Amino acid sequence: MHEKLHIVFTNAAIHAKLLLMTKAQETKLKKQGFFKLADAEKIGVSQPMLSRLVKQGQITRVGRGIYIHPKAHVATESAGFQIAQAKFGKTAAIGGLSALFHYNLAEQVPTETWMVVPPKIWTKEKGYRLLRTKSGTEIGVESMDGFRIVSVERALIEGLKFSTKIGEVTVLRAVRAALKSKQTNMSKLRKMATALKLDAILARHIEAITL
Repeated sequence: MHEKLHIVFTNAAIHAKLLLMTKAQETKLKKQGFFKLADAEKIGVSQPMLSRLVKQGQITRVGRGIYIHPKAHVATESAGFQIAQAKFGKTAAIGGLSALFHYNLAEQVPTETWMVVPPKIWTKEKGYRLLRTKSGTEIGVESMDGFRIVSVERALIEGLKFSTKIGEVTVLRAVRAALKSKQTNMSKLRKMATALKLDAILARHIEAITL
């Protein structure tokens, strides 16, 4: 009887030890910022371990499937972008109305985080608006601290493409504002349109832009 109890307690102790986070793992998670289970698993933190760490308060769950170490350094002004980046992965980027507002080219405050994503990515989760593109998510995309965002030129050209979603008046005002403030020029816009294979989209709106 005593031997069985000893075995049970020993196994429980071993199991508990396996669910402890090492210093190396903790350091990596601090640097990670916002992360998903798949990110944690890459450094040896399993789902049971992650659940235990959340329960103990060593890791914070900030949304569906998104976590962060309490001592991770995150810029509060871009936390929403960073969470979105972690949620949709490295191939996604902030775009659409969110990008236009980020560049001070739209007065309308986005009520959702707009993301440019590959065609296969989708979500039913509220708070996000996905713009699926076959143009790739490497062209005209800049890496920031914890997130990726489309350039001014890509934001404007894709804004014209998705004007029915964003609002044609909003996009045209953004293009004119960017040109007037010299955040870009027509040469750069044409170059981006060509790179994204959206020359026809730009050509269709040229007259309205130059009014």
